[in-house]
Amino acid sequence: MAKREECSPAVIRTLCEKAGFSLDPEQASQLAGYLELLMRWNRMMNLVGARHWRDALDELIMDSFHLAAFLDGGYLPALPAEPVTWDLGSGAGLPGIPLRMVWPKGSYWLVESREKRTIFLSTVLARHPLGNTHVFRGRAEEFMKGKKADLIVSRAFMPWKEMLAFVQGHLTEGGCIVFLTREELKPDPSLPWTLTATLRYTAGNCTRYFCAFTEQTVREV
Repeated sequence: MAKREECSPAVIRTLCEKAGFSLDPEQASQLAGYLELLMRWNRMMNLVGARHWRDALDELIMDSFHLAAFLDGGYLPALPAEPVTWDLGSGAGLPGIPLRMVWPKGSYWLVESREKRTIFLSTVLARHPLGNTHVFRGRAEEFMKGKKADLIVSRAFMPWKEMLAFVQGHLTEGGCIVFLTREELKPDPSLPWTLTATLRYTAGNCTRYFCAFTEQTVREV
């Protein structure tokens, strides 16, 4: 069996370049460090299904880079220059940690209820600081209470219709929630939400989708 590449910043830059994403030396160093920590901790606590850093890069990290392009690609209603973003049920920091390496806009909250995972996330950020990126340990209901976000990112936190009901009332006017899914979501007329954008892309030889919803406003008569 051929030996796989070393997880070095130089190799990371080359692989990302081949996939269509350019990283500067600092971003490549951060990503290599994150992957090294992810694989080390994964052996102890099963953070992700991938067992090799290259598989994690191809199957998980690339989602984050595609997401950054989606957020800046004009698909969504205009976000504030410094948006408040929530990543609910952030787990091992995917898509949030790699996303923040290439999309540092506004503030970003990694919300996770499981203590060991928040320790992992805090360890990553201590070793590889990402500006205005925070970890909240606790239930999402507790975190959201009395607050609103401009953008919510959801990757398998709960079924999408339940998720829409869960975050209803917690988005600013014009704010949106973006789902990372393996199937295209369809608008449901019974829900007070509008499907504003869908983008199909390929990562790790799999077809995936970004589906963005905005909450419908009730007009007073």
